Amino acid sequence: MSHFEPGDKVKFLNQIGGGIVTKVTDDFIFVQDDTGFDIPMQPEELIRMADQQGAAKMFNATMEEHLKGKGTPLPSVFDSTSKAAAALKAAVPITPEEEIKQLKSQVANLKDQIAKLKKQLSNVQQQNTHTLTDNILLQHQVNPGEAEVDLHIDMLSERPGDLSAHEAFEIQMHYFRLCMNHAFANKMKKVTFIHGVGKGILKDEIIKELKQYDNIHFFEAPMSKYGVGATEVYFR
Repeated sequence: MSHFEPGDKVKFLNQIGGGIVTKVTDDFIFVQDDTGFDIPMQPEELIRMADQQGAAKMFNATMEEHLKGKGTPLPSVFDSTSKAAAALKAAVPITPEEEIKQLKSQVANLKDQIAKLKKQLSNVQQQNTHTLTDNILLQHQVNPGEAEVDLHIDMLSERPGDLSAHEAFEIQMHYFRLCMNHAFANKMKKVTFIHGVGKGILKDEIIKELKQYDNIHFFEAPMSKYGVGATEVYFR
């Protein structure tokens, strides 16, 4: 099996294109194409390209332009060769093993992109906490490092009856996010959010956002004290 290293220039064996190797793992070779995306590939699906000179370099560049629909049309010999290669590829059906490899490659690529997005989200959240100077959780503090925040709209607005359901929801979510930022900035240990039951929309959205954090744990608050309408968030 060929050995690949970051920086190698490669071509795809079973499809048009190629790129530069950016990362090598036990399972995949990640290749960055001309769109900037890292594509996970099996080693046997790649051909490492040596530096080309003279006629070989010109031939390769001309072929790439032709296959992409760019540049001056090539002589018919190239057309016939391309058609023959396409016909040969179409005549060989993909095996279940190859299909599984392709699907695994796509899954690996998605996981890699998700990991990058989570890291980016975490960095933005941490940066936001550095800009906060006040601690609104002091008014909700029940013990040192612990706070209890009631998100019922009548606790957040002086005229809750004048608000539409959507407006009330936006105010509640804004206050929840603000409290989370202040909790990080002030190194809180635990914050209990009382969101009530209702139709479950507020609770579902809060849980959805809490799942995006990597450095917390959250659980339903004790039913004996809050019923089923509160969530406890513990900060690492």
